[in-house]
Amino acid sequence: MRLAQDASAEAQARQFARSWSASEAIPPPVSSDIELVVAELVSNAVRYGIAPFDVELSHAGDVIRGEVSDGSRVAPTQNATPDERGGFGLKIVAACTSRWGTDVVPTGKQVWFEFSP
Repeated sequence: MRLAQDASAEAQARQFARSWSASEAIPPPVSSDIELVVAELVSNAVRYGIAPFDVELSHAGDVIRGEVSDGSRVAPTQNATPDERGGFGLKIVAACTSRWGTDVVPTGKQVWFEFSP
């Protein structure tokens, strides 16, 4: 899904994740974690990345995979020290997901995550 290129992108991404989880019958608390992770990654993309911003979610067997992509080829800083201004986003992603990572692609980067049993 292509997101708005402004501050409304995070809310739009949350709604997309919520609707997708409902359509896939993903139960809480996993559905809530998907929504949170998507929102954190989109917030980072809007704050530090370059438009366009896209979100993709898929479900195959027991694995749920998501990707948030933007036009920047700069990988997110994984060692940021949280402070009063932020820095918790990737720590939240790591805590909520089974695994996650970043791939640099010709059009920018994709930050992906997976939930699995």
